[in-house]
Amino acid sequence: MDLALAGKTIAIAGSTAGIGSALTASLDREHARLLLVGGRSERLSALADTLSPGVLIGIVPGDLRRESERNQCTDALLGSAELDGFVFLPAELRTDSFAEARSCEFRETFDVNVFAAFEFARAALSRASSLASFVFVSSIDAHRHPRHTPSASYDSSKRALESISESIAVEAGSRGIRSNCIIPGLIRTPMTEDFFGQEFEAERLQFLDAVPLGRSGNPEDVANLITFLLSPVAGYVNGTSIPVDGGFLCQGL
Repeated sequence: MDLALAGKTIAIAGSTAGIGSALTASLDREHARLLLVGGRSERLSALADTLSPGVLIGIVPGDLRRESERNQCTDALLGSAELDGFVFLPAELRTDSFAEARSCEFRETFDVNVFAAFEFARAALSRASSLASFVFVSSIDAHRHPRHTPSASYDSSKRALESISESIAVEAGSRGIRSNCIIPGLIRTPMTEDFFGQEFEAERLQFLDAVPLGRSGNPEDVANLITFLLSPVAGYVNGTSIPVDGGFLCQGL
């Protein structure tokens, strides 16, 4: 299937981690043009070296916990060429119960997971073409279930991200702009790698027992869906949040 992404300009925030690097590879194969914002300079440069000639428009490093560096990324989006797509992937993961959460850590999580998303998306909207597509990445942890590990700041930030996506879908729909959210389950990435160690084997097997497919996912499982949602082929998909979790949430857990 031709996804009609060749020559389309896509901005990706958080491109250097597991899902982000899989997404850049997917969009490279589709011959899209990429602006990569946020992340460490050395990791962005290493990723840029893997891309085909002509794919990369630019890279803008930034620690999203710092307002000044978020502003640099926002300015780059405001000054970009017309955008056909925007993807927000960064995440600050914490395992803090509500009673034990500290305000400073709560704010830092929201700086990365919510305020950066809001600031970048608003800038991207100002540069968005008609029929542009926005994609955000939430988490099953935003949806309560009995196997849930307490993470008050992370969970609430991811639920807020879904709401941001819905707001864009409603408010920008008249311009032909779509916005959707992905809800990954247990995906093996650098962020979750500790959970795949021997120390957490019992917890992992117990969790996977509640996944109908009986296994974890890989970054390509999520990246492939994001690529589809960015494509004009998904032109009537708007305002939804789609689980990529092996069936975990559909059991009502």
